[in-house]
Amino acid sequence: MINLELTPKIKEWLDSEPSKRNLAAGATLLLQVTRNKILYANIMRNLHKNAEAIEYHLNKIYNQRLVIITHEEVSALMTEVNGIAKARGLDNPEPAKRSVIGSAAVPRTEFQRGKRADHDELPPEVQQLYVENAEVLRRMRDAHTKLRLITPENSTCPDSDRYPWAKYIVEQDRLYRSNWDKYDHYIKGTPVAAIAPTVDARTESANAAKVCNLLLGQYAKSPKEELADRIRELYAKIVNPSDKLRNKMRDAGLL
Repeated sequence: MINLELTPKIKEWLDSEPSKRNLAAGATLLLQVTRNKILYANIMRNLHKNAEAIEYHLNKIYNQRLVIITHEEVSALMTEVNGIAKARGLDNPEPAKRSVIGSAAVPRTEFQRGKRADHDELPPEVQQLYVENAEVLRRMRDAHTKLRLITPENSTCPDSDRYPWAKYIVEQDRLYRSNWDKYDHYIKGTPVAAIAPTVDARTESANAAKVCNLLLGQYAKSPKEELADRIRELYAKIVNPSDKLRNKMRDAGLL
């Protein structure tokens, strides 16, 4: 398996001003990645003459690693998308009908599944959350259909083509859950702005731990600040992190 820890260093070297590059450091990076001592010895005989060769080889290696990193990112996203697709029935051609529920806000897993009996008495902004989610679900279903149609046979780079659709589905699902949570827990007679969503902490915690573990593996291979922020955000949602996960976070320098 390719060790991606040197990838940020390769990028830093390639991004530096050519006239100010440390050619010996570049040659050493190339040796660390390729383990080709003969190539390294030939380059070191005349560093300045081989400056372009160092750049060529490191640039080629960096581009290859970007493909691997993209695959890791898409794999992580697809884990989330597969769970969303199963929970929302995105493979179904038509959304399941939602039954009317009582007006009392009774906590359930994620959110209550249906229109409130007092729907017509709710403020327009709250009613709109119910209406909007039908459109959000349609958008997720359309995106999932496009995602499933991407194959190695019809795409030169499936991971790159899947990434924006997978990311879109995850983002739309966050909006979908947030809308239902606000709709289900609105108390009549109170300001809409005062809605205090109540989600199933155990479900959210378990999901956060699962994705957190997955992304920590990715972070170990390719540490990025954006990914670190996402991991910290997920970790904060875990009610009682296991010692194993806590140690992983500490080892990654994220605690």
